[in-house]
Amino acid sequence: MNEENLNRKAGKRIAIIIAVGILVIIADLLMAGQSNTLTLYDGDNGLYMLRPDAGSASGKITLRADVPEKAYSKSFDLSLDAMGDEKDKTNPDSSSKKMKEDELVAYQVRNTLHSINNNTSVKKVYLPDRLETGEKINWSVERKTNTAAIAFAVLVLAALVYRGRHAPLKKKLQAEQDSITRQLPEFVNRLVLLLNAGMVLNSAFEKAVEESSDEDYFYGQMHEIYSRVRQTNGSMNSEFRAFAKSRRSAGDDAARELMRISNIINDNISKGVELTEKLQAESELLWISRKRNCEERGRLAETKLTLPLTLFLLVLIMITVSPALLEL
Repeated sequence: MNEENLNRKAGKRIAIIIAVGILVIIADLLMAGQSNTLTLYDGDNGLYMLRPDAGSASGKITLRADVPEKAYSKSFDLSLDAMGDEKDKTNPDSSSKKMKEDELVAYQVRNTLHSINNNTSVKKVYLPDRLETGEKINWSVERKTNTAAIAFAVLVLAALVYRGRHAPLKKKLQAEQDSITRQLPEFVNRLVLLLNAGMVLNSAFEKAVEESSDEDYFYGQMHEIYSRVRQTNGSMNSEFRAFAKSRRSAGDDAARELMRISNIINDNISKGVELTEKLQAESELLWISRKRNCEERGRLAETKLTLPLTLFLLVLIMITVSPALLEL
């Protein structure tokens, strides 16, 4: 798992999201086209529609009315009755109350459209080009589509995928860092106990590694170091320092502790500095750091639980108060 592979996978996911989004947009446009069962024609006497034949279902179409003189524009759904359909043709009443200008224009447009069904014996139905008050109306067919919303959702999903493309790598790095922070104090403490028991450093390192499980990341790396040292007859300290440097290049916060331990071992080998006391002091610092890290995680967990506990409290209050409220 590296950045190049993750970038390639993210690119494939983004391509799939865009392809699916295009298909959904096309389907939406097709459905929007089918939602209008009537067609608006441009004739010599103006725009007109053909009324459905007798016995057929009413025709549906969405029209946009533009009244330039009133700076008014709005969509209306028109239902055109079939030939000979004798439904209630009563026009809507304005209830003689005062209306705002926009409301009055909207009422006049709706009244005009409603009057189209007053005479269902006419096959060719023309749209009026003016309001009752004389203002010109411009008609156009409108398709109700969700193209903008779908495109926005596709862009948001693609941005989220691109932003989180390195999330698995960060998660893996965090898990490795947590493993080192959790296991390093115990490993150093084990080295100190074995050194105090009279073992030399290489023997203590081998014993500490052999008694541990390689399922954990940190001990898995220690097992690899132990195997390489045995196979190549190399230096344990050199392998341990290389591991510390690799963690530092990966941006691991625990690399500082690894480098300090490597420096202590190197000073013992090159300068004869007391090893056990230095490792003992380092072990105490590591345990303090681990304790502090656990406390921080505990406080963070408490913060995350605040909202769920608040919701549970509100639910409990509602359950407790509801019987009293119902009796009022």
